[in-house]
Amino acid sequence: MLVLQLFLTIESSLFEAIMFGFALAGIISEVWPKFMTLWNSLPGKAVILFIYAIIANFALASASGLVNSITGVSSSALPYSHNFALILMVPGWFFVTTLMALVSGMLIIFIYLFFLLLLKPFGMQRLWHKPGYRYVLSTAVARFVWTLGVALQLSVLAGQVGLLSEFSAESTSQLITIENETETSIEESEPPLTEEQAEVTSELEGDLTALLTDAKQKSIRYKRAQRQALASFIYEFEADSRSRCAHPEGTRVIELNDYEILQIAQTPEDEIGYTYTVEPCRSAAIGLN
Repeated sequence: MLVLQLFLTIESSLFEAIMFGFALAGIISEVWPKFMTLWNSLPGKAVILFIYAIIANFALASASGLVNSITGVSSSALPYSHNFALILMVPGWFFVTTLMALVSGMLIIFIYLFFLLLLKPFGMQRLWHKPGYRYVLSTAVARFVWTLGVALQLSVLAGQVGLLSEFSAESTSQLITIENETETSIEESEPPLTEEQAEVTSELEGDLTALLTDAKQKSIRYKRAQRQALASFIYEFEADSRSRCAHPEGTRVIELNDYEILQIAQTPEDEIGYTYTVEPCRSAAIGLN
């Protein structure tokens, strides 16, 4: 399929999806038995669980920060919303960890090839493979190339659907600014290009700029959708419409402690549609003044 795409210049997203789907299935079919072997050993299981614990800790921290950025209070006061924010964070963290795993696997394959070539003059033909495994070097090269291709495709897909929202808009702007400054310095140091080279360079720069801008805009929209979904969940499910603490009609409250409440009001003109204020609890026991 890759040869057909190169010689026939096939430009089809479905064709590329099927091609890289086959590559991903092949990579998984070879990695999965090794993963199961690692999982069935006690040290391997400890390493895998340790990695999952690190990922879970980062995801929990991100969810806590998302709740705090919306409400202005600690996420410990909103346990259900914290869990919902964690669910919203799962797709992004899934893609990030998948890309990290693929890139790490690619580096391991590169080191594997290096040691395999070093040991081949000493009669070591196969390394870490079953006795009947054939074409060790060629399959390792193919695995290395396709792992790189799949990782790049997944990163592009994550940008296209907005899953790169883990990076803030300010970070994205800084990235584009640094890239533009780098391109300017390179252009000043290099000799002038011909008209044909300038057209090709301009077209590539335009495609790259359009890709970065589109990824940035979709990431911003994805993050906004996350915030709106979480804000709606807090208002509809976490907050109480009736409370021992007095509050204006049409608002909902979350009791932070015996003396403070988080008051939530609907404001359609706001970006997420709600405003959050910390108010003193005015009740019969404490006093209404």
